Amino acid sequence: MRLNKITSIFLGLLIAVLLSSCGTGSKGVRVTEGREQIGAATPGTVIVSSTSTIVHVDMFERIVTIRNGRLLPDGFVVATNSNGAQTAILKTHPNRPVGLRTADILEGEPSINDSIAPAGSAESQRLSKIYRTPDADSE
Repeated sequence: MRLNKITSIFLGLLIAVLLSSCGTGSKGVRVTEGREQIGAATPGTVIVSSTSTIVHVDMFERIVTIRNGRLLPDGFVVATNSNGAQTAILKTHPNRPVGLRTADILEGEPSINDSIAPAGSAESQRLSKIYRTPDADSE
C-alpha cells in the first residue's frame, strides 16, 4: 500500500517536471528588440495584396476559397498559376458581407496561390451554356 502511494507521488512529480519543461528552451526562435531586420525574407513569389488568390482547395467537394474575392464579379472566373498558365475555370458563389469568397471548380485542378481573374465575356457566354444554374433550366 505504501509502495503504491510513493510510486504515485513520484509519477506525479515526474509528470509535473516534464510538463513544466516543455515550454522552455530556444527551439530555434530568436526574440529581438528594436527595428533592425535580422536576415533576409525567404525567397518566394510576391503577390500584390489586392490580387484575388486561392487560399484553399478541396478537390473532393470541388470548391476553392479565395482571398480578396469581393473584387470579383459573380459568375465565371479563371485561375492561373505563377507562369500565367490557366489551371482551372471556377464559378463564384454569391458575395457575402463577411468572410472569404468561395467558388465551385468546374474544370481543371487549381492550386493554392493561383491568381483569379474574371473570364472574358465570350468565355462567360460559352460557359453559361455548358454550366446552367437550376433556375435557368426551369425557364
